[in-house]
Amino acid sequence: MIPGGNPCGEDMSFSSEFDLIQKARRQDDPDLEQGEWITSLKEADWKQVTKVCQDLLLHRTKDLRLASWLTEALAKLHGIEGLKIGFEVMAVLTDEFWEQLYPDMEDGDPEQRIGNIAWLLGRSQQLIREFPVNDHKGLRHTLLDLEGARALQSQLERNSEAAETQTDRISLQQIREAQLRTPSSFYLQQLEGSRQCIAALRLLAAAVDRHLGLDGPSFSPLIDELEGYAAELSRLANENGVNAGASEVPTHQPGDPAISGIEPAPSFSNQLGAPTNRTQALRQLREVAAFFRRTEPHSPVAYLAEKAARWGEMPLHIWLKTVLKEDGALARFEDILDFDESSQN
Repeated sequence: MIPGGNPCGEDMSFSSEFDLIQKARRQDDPDLEQGEWITSLKEADWKQVTKVCQDLLLHRTKDLRLASWLTEALAKLHGIEGLKIGFEVMAVLTDEFWEQLYPDMEDGDPEQRIGNIAWLLGRSQQLIREFPVNDHKGLRHTLLDLEGARALQSQLERNSEAAETQTDRISLQQIREAQLRTPSSFYLQQLEGSRQCIAALRLLAAAVDRHLGLDGPSFSPLIDELEGYAAELSRLANENGVNAGASEVPTHQPGDPAISGIEPAPSFSNQLGAPTNRTQALRQLREVAAFFRRTEPHSPVAYLAEKAARWGEMPLHIWLKTVLKEDGALARFEDILDFDESSQN
């Protein structure tokens, strides 16, 4: 809760906290030549970025820049699930705090906010290319690795002699071998995460459109990137004999404090009639969510039905704390942000 009369708190553009975040985000490019003066590369501290951004957004200020950096950090730490949470934070900020949000709109000009949102959209496209397409005992290849391997394969098909100079590059064969050893749960989890992330992104796009209309940045390239990642996962899953269309596995692990954990429920696709007990009702809620994920993968209905099912599994005292504090925009925002980052992997 932010003290004082302004629900968006103070402008912290020139604060030491902003400087700290920028320092924590900074990292050296490992691909740059260092010459003869070789030094250790600086790595970004994404946990520190997450901690500071989360604390400031909850207790000091409501700022699109902080939400964008938080989204970047969460995606770096938690992949597709982190990106989804970041989009949800951005959507609530945009939809509910627009008039007093930071950065300020000078004379009603939203140019700086448009730039902040556009930066996040472009950065998210880069982050998606760093997401994994397989996972064999901790060894992961990314979407970027896959694109590079395909380019290498095309080069070798044109000039087979080039293979002698490309031994240090990742090949399609290496990716294929890791893919075949990747458990089906990985693909189901990543596909479900992709569907939920696209739904969260569309909610953000709708919020931006309500306030900026045609002046807002285009979300289409990022949506295409996410859909392309999901399509790649689906193709690889199908090659492994995984029924990707039947994914109902949550993107988080049970007990994950970012979002209430749930166990995968048995399918009730063949069960007809109204539920006869609470357990069946909750499972059928998930059937509704699964239906909309299959038939309308970008609709928020699946996300909302899944959330209702999660609420239904909460003990009464936890449910009351969750629901009764949601008495306005501020509570909605805090509900999304209020997760314990220290316990995340």
